[in-house]
Amino acid sequence: MTGIREDDLLDLAHILPRSQHPDLAEHPANVIMLNSLHHRAFDAALFAIDSDYRIRASPSFDPARPFLRETILSREGEQLAFPSGAQVQPSFLEELNTSLS
Repeated sequence: MTGIREDDLLDLAHILPRSQHPDLAEHPANVIMLNSLHHRAFDAALFAIDSDYRIRASPSFDPARPFLRETILSREGEQLAFPSGAQVQPSFLEELNTSLS
């Protein structure tokens, strides 16, 4: 999503929260790799990824930092390409986004 490839800056972000879905905490289809800043923004529902893997920004998200504007707001609706081998489950994204609505 951002092109950051430094391992020390990357986190596994859970799509469906561990606290609500402990059975999926280690499920490979319930995680995406994000840098730590975008992980926090994802967890705070400042942006989401829809079941077609498109970036969706919260209507109230108005970041002051250009990096967040460039990587989230200006890419609204853009479809993400996951690395080969990624197993992101569209139904997990759909469930999360339904809960955010």
